[in-house]
Amino acid sequence: MVPMRRKERMMEEKSILEVVNDCQYAVLSMTNYREDYPLGIGAPYSVPISPVLLDGNLYFHCAFKGHKIENLTHDNKVCVSCVGQADNDEPAFSVAYTSVLVFALAFEVVDLKEKQKALAAICEKFAPSQKERIDTCVFARGNSTAVWRLEPLEMSGKQRKFESPAKV
Repeated sequence: MVPMRRKERMMEEKSILEVVNDCQYAVLSMTNYREDYPLGIGAPYSVPISPVLLDGNLYFHCAFKGHKIENLTHDNKVCVSCVGQADNDEPAFSVAYTSVLVFALAFEVVDLKEKQKALAAICEKFAPSQKERIDTCVFARGNSTAVWRLEPLEMSGKQRKFESPAKV
């Protein structure tokens, strides 16, 4: 486990899973392997994703081709940063937040049942008012959408709570 400098801000596993489960977006970081990238091969490359936590893994949907896919295909080691909450704590000149880092291995989902289950979970999380259309949508678009599974190796969470008003 990567040691945390501010141990008093470390989150417990239950809270870590809540942040991962509830976050509206996360940032997927990987290693760049395209020569035409401004920072060159081996540089960091990050993109936002809309993940869902399902059966202990994170899933996200995307296109079948692109820079992200090239990178993941070349090296499947990734880090995902999930922010659960971030609010200004003005009296403390700071931010109250919850955040989680997930170190994982990425795999493209090729099993149709697993892919459909993941797509349904993504739809349920991000379009809950459309529940009656989810099965139709997953069936209609399942072949035109890629799904990736992130298998966590380690997760760590950190939080900073609001402080009481500062006295000047």
